Amino acid sequence: MNKTTTYISDKELLDRCEEGSDQGYAILYDRYAKGVFNTIYRLVADLHTTEDILQEVFIDLFRDIGRLKRLENLGAWANRVAINKSISELRKNRMFFVEIGDHEPQDTSENDLSEKVGLEAKIGELAEAIQELSPQARTIVNLYLFEDMSQEEIARMLDISHVAVRSQYHRAKIRIAQNMNKRRNHG
Repeated sequence: MNKTTTYISDKELLDRCEEGSDQGYAILYDRYAKGVFNTIYRLVADLHTTEDILQEVFIDLFRDIGRLKRLENLGAWANRVAINKSISELRKNRMFFVEIGDHEPQDTSENDLSEKVGLEAKIGELAEAIQELSPQARTIVNLYLFEDMSQEEIARMLDISHVAVRSQYHRAKIRIAQNMNKRRNHG
């Protein structure tokens, strides 16, 4: 991408796409594909599936060019579509989000855990620990941490209670810390 294309607004790019400009489509794809890809991959953790969903997101985007010109934030729209398609794919593969009972163990060091994970973890080590979670927990952690969604939004999206999201997120944090400690002690 050259310097002059960097300053083209999304609306201008959408106008170009609507006119059939291959360059408009290419620039729009280049602008958002990497972020959307990362969002999908964090959720589905499979390269082939990620590529398929990425293609579907951009097919939707290019098909709905006229309607999308009214959006304030095209990137946010693309990420939301990517998240929805990823969750649909997970459900299609028989991954269902379930309520967790009240008998789950409680961690009394929530603040200590957050500080420990945040201060001591390397990004790669944290990513590996997240990938070791169950698909349900990994989805909740990724939506909360990387997509900056509230627990209430996640609950609505996954059709489970806010309490279940909070509980699964809490358990996932404990599991992440355990996985990271295990690596440090054995690595």
